Amino acid sequence: MYTILIIDDEPIVKIALRSILPWEEHGFSICGTASNGLEAMPLIQKHQPDVIITDLKMPEMDGLELIRTLKEKGYPGEILVLSNYEDFDSVRSALLLGAADYLLKIKIQPDNLLACLNKTTEKLQKKAGERSDLSVNTSSDKTGLLLSFFQGEATLPAFLQAHSETDLSFMEKSCAICYVTFEKYLSNEAFSISGKLLCDMILDAVQGVLQPYILVLSDFSALVVFSQKELLVSQVKVEQLIKKLYNRFTMYQSFAPDMPYQENLKNYEEARKIYQTFISNEGHYKDDVAKTLSYLEENYMHRLTLASISSNVNLSSSYLCRVFKSEVGTNITSYLNNLRIRKAATMIKEDKLSLKEISAMVGIEDQLYFSRLFKKCMGISPSEYGKRFHQ
Repeated sequence: MYTILIIDDEPIVKIALRSILPWEEHGFSICGTASNGLEAMPLIQKHQPDVIITDLKMPEMDGLELIRTLKEKGYPGEILVLSNYEDFDSVRSALLLGAADYLLKIKIQPDNLLACLNKTTEKLQKKAGERSDLSVNTSSDKTGLLLSFFQGEATLPAFLQAHSETDLSFMEKSCAICYVTFEKYLSNEAFSISGKLLCDMILDAVQGVLQPYILVLSDFSALVVFSQKELLVSQVKVEQLIKKLYNRFTMYQSFAPDMPYQENLKNYEEARKIYQTFISNEGHYKDDVAKTLSYLEENYMHRLTLASISSNVNLSSSYLCRVFKSEVGTNITSYLNNLRIRKAATMIKEDKLSLKEISAMVGIEDQLYFSRLFKKCMGISPSEYGKRFHQ
């Protein structure tokens, strides 16, 4: 099994590459992603990937500087570069520095990507002799065991004793969980996602920061389990990761999952109890929040303020803010902005209206503000987003 690290500053590119192939069926696994060369260096040192797929134009440390640094350090793997048509001079420099090959972003398809990777792994085999086959993937084994624990009823001591041959001592330590579910959208014909894509998007949101266990429960739900100690050391809160994940999902499609979470749980047994509580409430909001969400869905195209929203749902502003954030995981303003941008993204894909018209239709009269907000939510400008679908 060959390991691959993906480096690109555009989240949508990383997600697309993760999803373009059934990697493991072809003998590859994605060991991580990064947004630039500087962020990638500790991941390269940690995972020692066989192949690095990197963009050339990135902030802080671009692709060429990364290749130079890796060659100086004696990196033994192979490097593939991603480029646009106008990057010819940079591509030539990358090949001269030792990159194995290049791929045009606009022309990447599963077959040509696989052909390029197979050619690259032939080089690795010639360098190191025929690689031995896969060693046992202990991380995968543990994920399977954890899934059986959360879906079973065995007490934690009994479970640990039954699987004493595997080191599961971390299950006795403090943890945090986040339940990611699209259950409420299952009746919507426009909704589509898979367990693999769900897992890939979660990985992309946390990669380079934390190494949680991701337990895919179905094609529309997953449980993410974090080490509380790792969260503390990294100075990261689950709420921050949820915001990042929310943006990942809304960048890809017009649906955002429910993501209830709980931190500072005593051990995995307590985590399972909380998870079961999440399951029992799945897809359901309290009446006040459900009423507010319906109002926003029906009126996002109008000028809305916190005062007007709370007045129309007959709730005080302070109460509404508190209960909304508690159940939805984000504040009303952020939710409304993301809702408007998701609606706008759908219209941009349809390519029937100008950006000025779309901006007005989602309730944002100032087109400059609309463009700034779109880029903040989606990572790229509205015009760049449109080009991805209409080139």
